[in-house]
Amino acid sequence: MPVLVAQRGGPCAACGAPVLKGERIEYTLGAGPRHLACADRSPELRRNQHAASCVLCGVQVPRGAGALSVTETCEGGAYTRRWAVSCVDFLACHERIVARLPGLQSR
Repeated sequence: MPVLVAQRGGPCAACGAPVLKGERIEYTLGAGPRHLACADRSPELRRNQHAASCVLCGVQVPRGAGALSVTETCEGGAYTRRWAVSCVDFLACHERIVARLPGLQSR
């Protein structure tokens, strides 16, 4: 895991405590920043820093209330990152999806 110096502040992906600008951290794209003391802990949930629509059900997810995921692809030497926000309450998200699909409500 790469050890970097934090360029800006934000929450630790493992413990949620603030990461200070200039602090040495462990960082991976999928997990986010973690304190060096938290490096052995698995990241809990990477939260969205901006309001966005859920990629699954389409509901507007407020800042900090969703799960953030990233996929990175490389085509012809050009890397593309695609960020997606999804609801944390998976049951409510599933119910919204089922309500939109005709014929699945009775199952």
